[in-house]
Amino acid sequence: MNQKAFTSVYDVNPLAFIPFFEYIYTVNGTYMRIVFISILLFISSLGDGLAGITDITGLSSKIVELNEQIRQEHYGKVSSVVVLNMKGKPIFEQYYGFNSRNSLNQISSVTKSITSLALGICIDRGLIPSVDEPVAKYFPEYNRQFSEYPAKKNITLKHLLNQTTGLKWDEWFFPYNYASNSLIALLESKANWIDHFFNLPVDTLAGIKFNYNSLSSQVIAEVVSRVSGMPFNQFVVENIFKPLSIDQYRWDEYPNNPFPAWGGISLTTLDMAKIGLLMLNNGRYRNMQIVSVSWINNSITIQSVYNQSTGYGLHWWVEHQTGEPLMYYAAGYGDQYVFVVPEKEIVIAINAQNFSDYQWPKPVIDIARAIATSI
Repeated sequence: MNQKAFTSVYDVNPLAFIPFFEYIYTVNGTYMRIVFISILLFISSLGDGLAGITDITGLSSKIVELNEQIRQEHYGKVSSVVVLNMKGKPIFEQYYGFNSRNSLNQISSVTKSITSLALGICIDRGLIPSVDEPVAKYFPEYNRQFSEYPAKKNITLKHLLNQTTGLKWDEWFFPYNYASNSLIALLESKANWIDHFFNLPVDTLAGIKFNYNSLSSQVIAEVVSRVSGMPFNQFVVENIFKPLSIDQYRWDEYPNNPFPAWGGISLTTLDMAKIGLLMLNNGRYRNMQIVSVSWINNSITIQSVYNQSTGYGLHWWVEHQTGEPLMYYAAGYGDQYVFVVPEKEIVIAINAQNFSDYQWPKPVIDIARAIATSI
């Protein structure tokens, strides 16, 4: 696949130059120490110079204070925050550290919400009758597994989308840097993901219990590929990225498997925000209807319950805190988010590098809540 990635001096962490300059320093001594320090200061000044794109002085004092708290890492290592209005105009666009408008950020499980859009497009085009279709229909090669475990025959596309397959899987019981995490253990084994999914033991009947399983997204992607006759990554590029004018991206690859549909995409924060903009505008971007209004509405209707204030739609989270505007969002490991706030007609995209278990003073989701109640 033709993948376009943009790199500029602003996207480079100057600490990456240390090994190179240490080598030069051993040869040329004090002179190179001066050069080394000078280059670090130069790159640092460039990063600071591009930190803020929009002028925030006209925004509320709460937003100005919030911006300063982000800089002071109250929310951890936040890379960028972009807020778009319904027409796609940035009303708040700030980059932190050495991140810039052109930096590609790993969006992690925000990829799942893109996978949901891909399935919706297939249904809109009549390639799939509905989300109530049994998954077994598209995978005849696993008839033995369906016969041995009849409960698996009842798993539908909707169950994949709302994370209620009923299969045993321990992805959220352990952090992602633990080998005991089901997804991490699978990635380290280099086994085929689809084969592994259909051989998972049954825990409960489908549709009963929420259990987050990244492989559900991969099975959806395989269905998209089979009904469309295109590799999943190509389908996404042709039917989502190109219509949204997203041409800078990376997509990770893994041995013995297709491109991941549960994570692995890197986008700029502005391009990630376009996914939310598509949702906010009921599946329309500029003058093109990319996915149907009905798919958007179904995606953000709670299909399964995560906790008292948060539900799960079709690979989209839905939250309604008392006294705050309704938000629905895509979320990824490390604090990658695309929030849509219909009442305020805004999209909030956030990228961060909070990949450790460390608990920061404030959760990143509070950034979106503060913006939603202040703009």
